[in-house]
Parts: sequence; C-alpha cells; structure tokens
Amino acid sequence: MAFSVAWLNRTPWWGWGLVVACLVALGLTSRWWLRGPALLKAGAWLLAGASVTTAVLAYPPAENRAAGGADPRPSRTVPTQEGPVRGVLNDERDVEIFAGIPYARPPVGDRRWRPPQPPEPRSALLTADRFSDVPVQGTSTFLTRALSQVVEAPLEGTLLNPYPVSEDSLYLNIWRSTNPSTERLPVLVYIPGGGFATGSGALPLYDGESLASRGQAITVTINYRLGVLGFLSHPDLAAESGAGASGNYGLLDQIAALRWVRQNIAAFGGDPERVTIAGESAGGESVCILGATPRAKGLVHGVIGGSGACMGTLGDTDRGDQYDNRPAAEAAGRDLSERLGGATVAEMRRMPADRIVEAAKPLNGHWRPSVDGYVLDRAPADIYAAGGQSDVPVLVGSNADEASLALLSPPDADVADYRRGVREEHGADAELFLRLYPGDTEEQVRDSLLRAETDKVMTRAMRRWAMLQTRSGHADAYTYYFTHVPPEAGLRQFGAYHGAEVMYAYDNLGKDGNAAYDERDFTLRDQMSGYWINFARTGNPNGPGLPDWPTFQEEPDKVMRFDAGSTVEPRPRPDAVDFWLRHEGPLP
Repeated sequence: MAFSVAWLNRTPWWGWGLVVACLVALGLTSRWWLRGPALLKAGAWLLAGASVTTAVLAYPPAENRAAGGADPRPSRTVPTQEGPVRGVLNDERDVEIFAGIPYARPPVGDRRWRPPQPPEPRSALLTADRFSDVPVQGTSTFLTRALSQVVEAPLEGTLLNPYPVSEDSLYLNIWRSTNPSTERLPVLVYIPGGGFATGSGALPLYDGESLASRGQAITVTINYRLGVLGFLSHPDLAAESGAGASGNYGLLDQIAALRWVRQNIAAFGGDPERVTIAGESAGGESVCILGATPRAKGLVHGVIGGSGACMGTLGDTDRGDQYDNRPAAEAAGRDLSERLGGATVAEMRRMPADRIVEAAKPLNGHWRPSVDGYVLDRAPADIYAAGGQSDVPVLVGSNADEASLALLSPPDADVADYRRGVREEHGADAELFLRLYPGDTEEQVRDSLLRAETDKVMTRAMRRWAMLQTRSGHADAYTYYFTHVPPEAGLRQFGAYHGAEVMYAYDNLGKDGNAAYDERDFTLRDQMSGYWINFARTGNPNGPGLPDWPTFQEEPDKVMRFDAGSTVEPRPRPDAVDFWLRHEGPLP
C-alpha cells in the first residue's frame, strides 16, 4: 500500500526513545518560555542548563548491568560442561541469578560471519554476577544518558540501550528459585526483540526473576548477533561455509543457545525435555522461525509468540517482502563490499565493527533472516503449510494498537492522496478497502493508516500462524488479543501499543518506568503470567483460578482478550483481517 506506515519498522526503537525524551524536554521548556515573564524565562533556562550540566558531569559512562540486589550474595555452584558456574542471589534471597554465561566463543576476527562455535572449557570457577556486553547496535550516548537524569522518558531503559556493546556478546542468563524442587522444572527461554537491529537479554523488562521466584519454572534470556554482523549474506561466505549458505548467523546463535540449554540445564534443575521458547516482535518472529527450521528440531517443546511472526512473503525486502531470497540477500552483501571499497570477506573481517555498521546503514532492510537454503530452505509460511514445522503447542497473539507509536512522527494524512493511493494499489478492491479503512477526514485517514498496518502486519500474521500450525499439525494452539492500555503517563495516548503486554506476561511491572499501576494491572499481570507459566509446564495455559481458555481448534473464531481481566471473545476485526489473509502481494 502506497500509504503504509512500514517506515515505522525502519526507525530503531532507541530512536523513538530519544524522540520521546526530547519532546518531553521541549514541552517543559516551551511551557516556561511562553507563559512566564522574562525573569522566569531566564531562570528556567538557567535551571535547565544547570540540571543538564550537573547530569552530564555526574552521570557515569555505559556500564554492564550487575546481577543480584543491593547486597549480592553468592549462589550455589553449578557444574556445566564447560566448567563450574556461580551466580548471585537477589535481594529477597529466593532466586539465584547466573548472568553472563557464554554459550559460544566470541564471534570476532576470523569467526565474524561464521556459525557459532562451542565455548572454551574452563577449569576455573566462572563468577556469573554481571550481564555481558550486548550485541553491536545503536546505543545511548553520553548526552542522552545525562538527559535521562533530568527528564523521565517512558521505557527509556528498553528503547535506549544503556549498556556497552561488543561483538563478544554470545551469552545467556539464568534465573532459578532457591527452593529445591522434587521435579525437574520446565524451562522458559526468552528471545528479545528489536527488529533484529537492537535488544538484548540484559534488559530488565525481560528479567526472569519474578517468574522463577514461583518455583515452577527456570527462566533464561539470551543475546544473539544483530544487524549486518548477524545477517550478512555473501557468495564468498556461502562458498567457504561447507553448507553452501550464508547469513542467518543470528538465528544460528539462537539455536546454539538452545543447544547449550539442552546440554546443561539439568544441572540447574531444569528439564531439557520441556523447553518453551518465547519472544515478542522480532523475538516472536524468531521463535516462529525456530519452530519452522529443521535445525531446531528436538530443542523446542513449546512456543509463545507475541506481535511478530514469520508468515510473510519471500522475495526482496526492498519491495516489501518479509524475507530476501538468496539472490537478493547476496546482492545486498556484494553492495556492502562495494561500499567498503571492494573489500573481500577476509578484509571485512579485519575491519572495525563500527566501520562495517556505518557502511551497512543504507542497506539496513536486508540485515534480517533470509531464505539461505540451510536454516531455511523456503519461506517459513510454506514450511508450516506443508507440515514441516515442529509439531509443538503454540500460544500466539498481538495487541490492539501495534502501529500507534508511529504517531511520534505522524504519516501524511491528505484525504485526496489517500483515496487516490488506495485506488491505484487495490483496484477492484478499493471500495471494500475504503469501507474497512475510511478516509473522509485527515483524522480518519491517519487512524485508518495505523489500523491497516496493525491488521495487516500483526493481527493477520498471528492468526495465519495459528491456522497453519493447526492445519498441518496436531498440537494445540491458543490465541490472544491484548487491549489493555498501560497507565504510563507518557504512553497512554498510544493505547495498547507494540510491546505493551510484555511487562504483564513476564511479571515485570515497574521494571522500566514508574507507572501508576492499580488493582486492574496487578490482576491482569497475575492472569497472564499464570497462563504463561502453565503453558511452559504443560503446553496448556489453563489452570486453577484462571478463566478457561479454549484451543484454536475448539474455537477458531474466538480469542482470549486481555484487558482489565481475561475473557474469551470473538476475534477482532474479522472482515479486515480476512481481507489481508486473501491479499496476494508482498506482506511483512
């Protein structure tokens, strides 16, 4: 669609965080400037300048996040295949945290753009009390970290990566209860999102501490290579690989982390035969791909996917497809080589990472999973349609206002241009489209643009995932729709925005920001996290004290709606979503 807000996906999430912070700061300053007398104006500027100067002078550089509480005590020592590991206790002394455990060797130097290699054995004790560097990505600057001391921006810890970045980032983190269990516990592995360009397992929003404290599951978060360092395809890389394929190194990292979990989690009290993978946004797309690729068979026993799936088309991401085919992916790799002066792969491996990343920026749409013939031999949706996926239970869903953060930079809403663009793109379906997404006023156009993007990219994809999973497989599927508006002052205008459900489902309310949560939020948190833990334990989210959640097979036109409570209701916007399910062209 000519007026799609796909540009939302081209803006890094840390960029939205910076925009939010700047808007808040400008709003405060302009309020003083426009309304106050001259003396007050001068005082406001002096106060703002002094506050920022103080913050700049006082705020430390980016640091690795420490695990444990204010007074960390050592955990028990755990033997792993590489050597003994000891973590730290949380403040309540009811959870042991093992942060920064390597699951692969650092992918640096000659190991850049190669499959991950098993970690080196260790004879010495590894003290796992600090999260590792995070994968190379956009990060907060000294100025933005200082600004955060004088202006409170919503979700700044998630949207503005505050930690050091490095290629040496293939580490995972484990949380387990200090109360011994008589059974091996199920394992929930969370794969962070961020458009395959940002994110890490160190973000507090993804912490597994609260879930692990219940003593019903062990939780894990991971890092994996991002951007051009994680997804470069090139003919010379394929030639040297032994598998005739290149790219998807970030996905191979995820698989290596799952293989490490399978080999070692029993030592932590976990059950290697009950590993559920979960993720949101690019994390949801990742777990969808892991469910499809034969490389992850036997490593995955359940899948939880939120607001991200692998149900789009194959071709060229430059024209709107979700996945590059091999020629398109390798063409982007050759283009990068030319931008670096015709450098060979060997020469690019010797270059500083920041030089590679800078040269790769004009091609950023290509640095994501592709169909390489090894991890993926065809579009993931085709694998699901043919029954080639792992036949395991899935729990998938999306949010009501997925595209709303685009309002930070509103799309053009000219009525005539909108209607002309719809007719050009949709032809005989234009009138149907305009009934579904009317555009009689600029406000209506803007709302329709965001609604169409939400229906097309997210609601449709998650439904298609459940449909194909159950059509060709036998395992149960469960679908949800999140409509609750979190009470964060800076984000209320965005409704049930992209990612809003994460803090509820993983019991992390307040881990990034100080919203005025009330009983409705806590009830929803308890319900969602209860469903998630039950699903990890049994492949079925239902349990005592929770509203009954039917399978997709039982009620294909019903979803579990998460709002102030949990109720089963008809699926959202069926006519609009079915319109996109019939759509033939490129779809993310």
